Amino acid sequence: MIGRDTEWRQGSILADPDAFALGLVESLGSDKRIVVISHDCDLPNDSELKVEVIVGSVITQVNPMYARARNPRRLHLSFSRLTGQETYIQLCHSDRLDVPKEQFAKIRCHSEDFILGPDEKRGLKQWLAARYGRPAFPNAFENRLRKQVSKKPVEYHIAKILEPASVHLVGLFFDLGEYRFGEVDADEPYVLKISVVYDATEGGQAARQAAEKTAQDLTELFHRAYGTPDITKEIALEECNAVADTYFSLADLRKVDQWRLEFISLRENPVGDFLAIGELPS
Repeated sequence: MIGRDTEWRQGSILADPDAFALGLVESLGSDKRIVVISHDCDLPNDSELKVEVIVGSVITQVNPMYARARNPRRLHLSFSRLTGQETYIQLCHSDRLDVPKEQFAKIRCHSEDFILGPDEKRGLKQWLAARYGRPAFPNAFENRLRKQVSKKPVEYHIAKILEPASVHLVGLFFDLGEYRFGEVDADEPYVLKISVVYDATEGGQAARQAAEKTAQDLTELFHRAYGTPDITKEIALEECNAVADTYFSLADLRKVDQWRLEFISLRENPVGDFLAIGELPS
């Protein structure tokens, strides 16, 4: 079995020959990379009989919309290489596999040529947790987000607005107040406040300006789709503000839910109804 002194960690990548020997890739030298996703503490635990992995695919670049746990079904990770280059790998929950630990213990340690930095590993952890930890908005609210505007649902337009600024954004947070977990009558609007939270430390003024532009565009979208708060019977957007992450407190976070861009993956591979939001990414 895997001992307590193992060097295997969540985010480790199997060496190509080992992945092939375990039957996890079809051939040597493929564009597939096997990423360990079992928790660090579970790997040496004797009561855990399997090691969870995901068969990832090498991609040419990271799409910010899929980085740092922004999408709960797809994740883009950046691995540093000993050569100084970067390798980008796409993970999808549908490609998860379990490897019996007794088989896994026979292979040598992880490939040392792939290094997952602290921020990227934090994103991996949040992405894994978000699959089961994300709450859901009320059904009526989600249905109203699917209202068609210019032949596309509002949720699609939200994503298009967020895309240019996504590299600067920590998350988009919806505050539904007393109806956070409840349904409203058919002719009663949901009162909504939106916080466009941006990375003030890394992004600085550029991040603030991008978030302010995003907030302005979202306000215009909601007013165009549903009308202004004084007349709408669907979604009344009362506030939409750019907020620095350094001012977005734990108390604020407890009152809101994060809207995630899951519907993008559903459009490409339909698997059911739109599900939104999750935990705060870094």
